[in-house]
Amino acid sequence: MLVTGGTGLVGLGIARAFLAVGAPAILVGSTASRAARAIESLGGKAEVALADVSDPAAIGPLFADIAARHGPPAVLVNAAGINFNKLIGETTVEDFERVMAVNARAAFLCSRAACEAMVARGIRGRIVNVTSGNFRYVRPGSALYSASKAALAMLTQGFALEYGRHGIAVNALAPGLVDRPGSTDPNFLAIADYYRGRSAGRRLVSADEVGEAVLFLASSRAAGMTGEVIVLDGGFSFGRPDFPRHA
Repeated sequence: MLVTGGTGLVGLGIARAFLAVGAPAILVGSTASRAARAIESLGGKAEVALADVSDPAAIGPLFADIAARHGPPAVLVNAAGINFNKLIGETTVEDFERVMAVNARAAFLCSRAACEAMVARGIRGRIVNVTSGNFRYVRPGSALYSASKAALAMLTQGFALEYGRHGIAVNALAPGLVDRPGSTDPNFLAIADYYRGRSAGRRLVSADEVGEAVLFLASSRAAGMTGEVIVLDGGFSFGRPDFPRHA
């Protein structure tokens, strides 16, 4: 399993899920310091490849190096992403290009490289894109972020449609707010309280829950699924439990 954004909170949760069932995990990260922390947190059981997947020139060498040492990955998880919180009037062209490069273009290029390698080797593989609950709603300051995640949801369907005849299943997972145990960031804590108070389950999701859901989508248990976006947000986005009732 190859996971971009693998040295982040969600990427590590995904890696733990795969390692727990004995599946090898290669994490893609952009800095040596984060790579070292990731390897330490996983007890040295995973490998980290350094690459900036927002750079189109980095994709070919990344996949060529992994294929030379391990063969082409049978499972690719696109979890690289950056959050963004600016009102539309404040957003620059550079912001637009950066967010789309990381959140959408990187997944497109990595998925294409992985799928083409799978087809060449006859691998009936899996692609899992980690999008966000924001793919189907917006909040003040999230127009660009939500657009990038909606783009990733549609890319999921496009890849599923074009590569399905080769036995490659492509699905997406859309987590809501992912818990950060021990966080003292007041901004995060305020948003976390908002999510808990307005979700049916009155809870956040954990990085390990995201990992388990990704593992399911990558497994034979999900062989009949492709082109789907599974939402994992404790019920935050499907309804409004705080909506006032009529007397």
